[in-house]
Amino acid sequence: MPRSEGPFERLLRQRPDRDPAPIIIGGTIAFLALVIVLVFVASSVLGGGDDGGSGDGQTVEVAEGITGQIVPVPSLSAGLTAQSQYIEFETEKDVQAIIGLPLLETATDATVLGFYSVVNNNWERQADVELINDGSVAQGEFEIVPANLVVLQVVPGTFQVGASLPFEGSLSPDAGVSRSISGDYVSAADAPRVEAELRRQEGAAGPGVQIVSTRDYVPAADASVQGTASDTLPAEGTIRLPTIVGSGEDTAGIVNEILEDETKRAQHVQAIVTTVEAAGVEGIDLEYSNVDPDLGEQFTSFVSALAGTLHGADKRLSLTLPPPGDQKQAYEWDKLGEQADFLKVLPVADPVSYWETMPGALSTIAEKTDARKVWLVMSPFSIQGQGDEARTIGYLNAMVMASEAAVREPKNPEDLKPGTKVKLVASNLDEGEGASKLEWNEDSLTVSYALGGTERTRIFIENSFSVNFKLELVQAYGLGGIHLSDGSSQSDVANVWPVLRDFVTTNTTSLSRPNDASLVPGWEAPDNGSITGSGTTAEWTPDAAGQFNVVLVVSDGDRRFGQQLLVDVRTGEPTTTPSPISTFAPDTETPTPSAAPTDGATPTPTKAAGLAVEVGKVADAASDDDSIFSNNEIAEPGSEVTYLISIDNDSSIPVTVQSLVDTLYPDIEADCSGPGDNPVIGAVLAPDDGDGAGVINGGADQIQCTFTDNAPDESGEVVTNTVTGTVRDENGNVASDSDDTKVTTS
Repeated sequence: MPRSEGPFERLLRQRPDRDPAPIIIGGTIAFLALVIVLVFVASSVLGGGDDGGSGDGQTVEVAEGITGQIVPVPSLSAGLTAQSQYIEFETEKDVQAIIGLPLLETATDATVLGFYSVVNNNWERQADVELINDGSVAQGEFEIVPANLVVLQVVPGTFQVGASLPFEGSLSPDAGVSRSISGDYVSAADAPRVEAELRRQEGAAGPGVQIVSTRDYVPAADASVQGTASDTLPAEGTIRLPTIVGSGEDTAGIVNEILEDETKRAQHVQAIVTTVEAAGVEGIDLEYSNVDPDLGEQFTSFVSALAGTLHGADKRLSLTLPPPGDQKQAYEWDKLGEQADFLKVLPVADPVSYWETMPGALSTIAEKTDARKVWLVMSPFSIQGQGDEARTIGYLNAMVMASEAAVREPKNPEDLKPGTKVKLVASNLDEGEGASKLEWNEDSLTVSYALGGTERTRIFIENSFSVNFKLELVQAYGLGGIHLSDGSSQSDVANVWPVLRDFVTTNTTSLSRPNDASLVPGWEAPDNGSITGSGTTAEWTPDAAGQFNVVLVVSDGDRRFGQQLLVDVRTGEPTTTPSPISTFAPDTETPTPSAAPTDGATPTPTKAAGLAVEVGKVADAASDDDSIFSNNEIAEPGSEVTYLISIDNDSSIPVTVQSLVDTLYPDIEADCSGPGDNPVIGAVLAPDDGDGAGVINGGADQIQCTFTDNAPDESGEVVTNTVTGTVRDENGNVASDSDDTKVTTS
């Protein structure tokens, strides 16, 4: 089903990679007519035909088979202004053209301009602008002449950035820190103006994070607030608005019970104010996003009372709420906007549904309240979608799955000898494996790919390209800012901070797609033989016997990632390692793990018949800049190493992750963070999705977590550690598997 476009959502046509000659040869008339004749048409129609009128409605033939008519500009979204006349074209057939429109005022900066068309009653960006004729004409290249066209300018505004952190989480060092907006109480509507004035007066380069919300508290059934303020507070210069999370299954019910009782509502207001004062913070953020639709009046009354009390103490109130949709909701946006200082709008999880819902939702909110109070919440996590379900997964998780490789020919490992042509395949990207390649998806405006298996699973990768399109919504509706749902340094998320900083500094966003060529996988054989071919399959010809690594390198257009595949090249004698994949341990009976430095001995797991799990552990050193995870990693002394642990259920029944034990890291269960920074212990893994033993390719039957540590400080040191994961079924039966990783300092 095609996506309903938002009023400011663009489909930016990339300029084709071709010699410019065809434009001149095939489109000489169109080029001359549209650049020269349109300038003439516009100037003559606007500046004085015989009646000296505006010329609106006059139709002129601008080239053979092409007519143009100047008509009034349709209603513009907030944040857009017209910089040329609006022209409707009619063509006898599709034709390429370079179009030039005269500007209403001479321009010097093309980056704030764009060619736009109305498509299905919504504004879409069609092309970038090139200024010609000393800035008096905007020129652009088009694959076909659009039905209508105008040059629009994005009105510069001052956008702010906020971020949420898990309890005790620390802000990413890439975020930067802004100065606080100090002095007397400043309303959210006035904050951008005050901050802009500070920047002008002080010559500051550009703001960092203005608001940080640590997820520290939950509401309690007695109307109190439970939790402890994070010890890891942001640096000075940020507004601290910790979050009371009332959106879970249990806490949402508690919120509704409080709202139903007038006495409890008053008690809850006082409890929140007391919490704010005790923590010494600037205000509070309420994530009460599952309020009963029939309690809208009570919720508004509660917010009004809380806002009045907080404002009386020079404190601020932020509300984090779901977007309005077709279903009845409890949120009276106009009244809530009058009381709250910030309205943070949560995103729709499914990337395709996002673009079907969010533009209309933001338009509705912007019409009912001060748009400068509204902040769009963005998630830096990737999404795994299966059927109607969508769940967050880590960025590294998504890319490591994409870089899984396997040997498909020769089928018998004994036939893999020097001189043999070895067929390599990207097992999670190749169509022959039931998967699909990495590609830009226009419906979700993300890079995505689909896994094989009995249930088709699609992975949507959140990165700088997809985030830029979401930032355009902030421009379109003149919103106050962007709030990152997880801005911590601990979580497995894409680093979108450079994009956010650039957006805040320049007030513009770059809407581009990754180059198709950058999404094509590549293969490397650094140790032995040669590789021919690129893409999801390749052919490797080893020239010597032994164990050698080949590497599959993939990219989402932002970064390159790789994973090593250890292959045994035989000499004719059988070996004891039949599995060609070394990234994850072979499917064998799990030995009893070595004792870890924890209290008490590690129990030997008992494995029930038919219960199977596969555990993988790989590492990537930040010092090598190759983003290739392996079981044998080289790192500079003292450099940061990221470990990625995968737990895959190969059983026909669901299992629960019971424990993780590492021979070197006793706190791995606490330190290894899964999707959304949630712990993996207690996570329920669905039955095997068909990938079977020997393959870890994502899906609901798998979970991954990451943690970081520093490599040894001395050169030549080797650190080898083993992780053991244990799962159990509903009957208490358990199964375990182990994998190890070696890190050597250079």
